[in-house]
Parts: sequence; structure tokens; C-alpha cells
Amino acid sequence: MQTNPMDTFFYALVRVVDTVYQDEDLSDCLYFILSLATELTGGKGSTLRVLEQGTFNLKVVSSYGLSQEYLQTGAIDCGKSITEITEGDIIIINDFETDPRIRNRDVARREGIAGVIGIPFTVNETTYSILRVYYPMKKTPTHEEMELLNTLGKLSCLAIERTALSEMEKDVF
Repeated sequence: MQTNPMDTFFYALVRVVDTVYQDEDLSDCLYFILSLATELTGGKGSTLRVLEQGTFNLKVVSSYGLSQEYLQTGAIDCGKSITEITEGDIIIINDFETDPRIRNRDVARREGIAGVIGIPFTVNETTYSILRVYYPMKKTPTHEEMELLNTLGKLSCLAIERTALSEMEKDVF
């Protein structure tokens, strides 16, 4: 019997909501979200990067399935990504060989990456994030996959906000 992808997506989201609601450790929660984003859409790996206002640093706050070499050097031009993130543009790159946003093709080849989907989010008034899922082939996402990634990204923002509020409360009391 074949499993309906929507059933799988639904149960995955239920598990993520439970994880965020139960105030699990932030790093564990984000890792879980990224593992689902990767596995449920057929990816090779994923990252969640955060950009704080006034900086040009897209800091990796969590990753799944990617090597340290790739995480440290990356292949995507951060300058161009920052503009896309702050403007809320979804990023789909299906040709790492010719796309001008790719700055380090050798690293992408060694990692086995040929495509990426990046969805930006606003964590709060001063902080942005981007959920990126990397693929070993060209990827044309389905509507359901985009909805899943969008929901998982929003839940990652909620987890980050919840942790920040919890930390502020600890400092006050």
C-alpha cells in the first residue's frame, strides 16, 4: 500500500509542533525541522541561516546532511542572498554550473549539490532567516512541498522566538 505524501507531511508537522510547544532544546528542534525538510522533499541536506539587522553575515544556526567544508565555504553568493532574503524572495537555483549567484562551483560539485530551494522568513523586526534545502539534482518543487517548507520555516522562527523570550525571562528573574 502506497503512503499518501500529504499524510506524511501532516504527521511530520504534528511532530514539529509538539517539539516547539514542549520547549525542546532549540538546537535539537531546529535539527529535527531540517531533517524533515530534507527527507520529505528528497534533498541531500539543509541549512537554517540567520541574518541580524546591520550585519552581512548569514550565520548557520543549524544544518543537516552537509559537510563542514560546505558549511564553512558554501557555494552561494551571500551578498546577493541577503538582498533576496530581506525582500522576501524565494530562491530556486537549478543550474549550479551557470547561475551567477553560485560563487564556488567546486565546493558544490564535491558536495554533490546541483539545486537549492531557499525560503526567507522574518523572525522578528530585526532578524531574518532562510531555510535552504539542497538537492543532488535539478528540483522543481510541488505545491505541497513548498507549503511544507514554508510551514517548517515558520515553525523554526517560532522556535527561535520562543527560546529568545525564555532567555529574556531568565535574565529578568
